Amino acid sequence: MIALYGSIAIVVASTIIYHLAQKSIAGGGCLFASLASAYGVAMLFSLAGMYFQAGRIDIAEILSTRNWQVLLLGLALFGIEIGVLFTYRAGASVGTLPIMVNGGVTLCLIPLGILFYREHVSLSSLLGVILIASGMWVLCSSAHA
Repeated sequence: MIALYGSIAIVVASTIIYHLAQKSIAGGGCLFASLASAYGVAMLFSLAGMYFQAGRIDIAEILSTRNWQVLLLGLALFGIEIGVLFTYRAGASVGTLPIMVNGGVTLCLIPLGILFYREHVSLSSLLGVILIASGMWVLCSSAHA
């Protein structure tokens, strides 16, 4: 239980920091330079994590991890980062963008989870989907009012 909730706490705290940093970065400067710097920091933390997990930094292992899933993950990370930066630069609110993005992602992942991973959807999950969609509709309609 501690591993589950501790991991969720890390994701929540990191996501809060992420959105505050993204909103602050979006104000000016070269977005791609900001991304390159941020990924440099992420690389250092990843290498430190590799050292603490394996007791060494194995460059051969890093270079051999070039399967399609890792390449797709890299593309997805870049798309998320630059998309959020562009959206904040266009004037999105830090209070609504995460809700809209995560709601949209959730609505898309539920059928994909069913299709590709044979996950089951409960009645409470369906109710949650309806509430997410309703909340997104309210946020979108109030943004244009």
